[in-house]
Amino acid sequence: MPPSEPTRPSDPGKDTTSAPAAEIDHSAYTRLESYAVDLARLAGSCIERSLDEEVTVAYKDHAARGLPPMDAVTDADRAIEALLVQRLHGAFPDHGILGEEGTQHFPPGHEYTWVLDPIDGTQNFVNGLPFYASSVGVLHHGRPVAGAIWGATTHRLRPGVYHARSGGTLRFEGIDVQTARPSKGKLRGLGAMPHDEDQHVRPEQMEPMPDHRTPWDRRHVGSGALEAAFVAAGVFDSAFNTGPRAWDIAAGALLVQAAGRHIWALDGAQWRPLTGFGESAQDLVAWRRPVLMATEEAYHRMLD
Repeated sequence: MPPSEPTRPSDPGKDTTSAPAAEIDHSAYTRLESYAVDLARLAGSCIERSLDEEVTVAYKDHAARGLPPMDAVTDADRAIEALLVQRLHGAFPDHGILGEEGTQHFPPGHEYTWVLDPIDGTQNFVNGLPFYASSVGVLHHGRPVAGAIWGATTHRLRPGVYHARSGGTLRFEGIDVQTARPSKGKLRGLGAMPHDEDQHVRPEQMEPMPDHRTPWDRRHVGSGALEAAFVAAGVFDSAFNTGPRAWDIAAGALLVQAAGRHIWALDGAQWRPLTGFGESAQDLVAWRRPVLMATEEAYHRMLD
């Protein structure tokens, strides 16, 4: 296979995203999951309160070649991250913290790192489109072990928190999520793809595949964290993200894993199961790769 063409992921049955059972500290991970839920719910409450207030918008990227900037950030993003960081310093002073809005706190010898995205889908938030989320992931030596995602909208048609821990099940507001919704006669599902990307994850093929060739319709939500939660919850059969950062996917990777679905990252020209983000702070800060999340059926169809 040419170097420019990514090779297929390993078989879903050989996915190794979860830690071996002997390495799972259930009591510690349960505590971390519970605190992640509290933080995600706190962030969601702050977001909801901000809806009646004026929001100040800036941009983290700059106009290039006459094009307008796209990477929006608001005062709400920064205020929520500062609040979550303050809570973590009090509860887990020896833990690391990485936040999208600039927090990089890595104490010497730390084992755990909290990865925060206070508002994922900021452009939707700014414009009033209710597809955004707040993501709180917990890594142990770089591997996801707990996570919570507050979504402005969910499969239950209301805001709420999806959450899980390593070795546990996917839950929504404390209740196990049934990812296979009973239905009769359904022939088509949904798959999240960025903009007009091809449904087959092959960068050299420029034209999108006609929708009738696959058993799902394409959607672009505008929030990687929410798309991951929707894959985990069974709303989407698949989701492909061209270049998320660790804060976009740290919690979502754990939720997808807990739901029994599969997640891979592109490593050079090879799709590999996403096991972690690297143990060093430098690895975590710099991490950025294409990511594919899918059911087993969607995996086979997308990479045929």
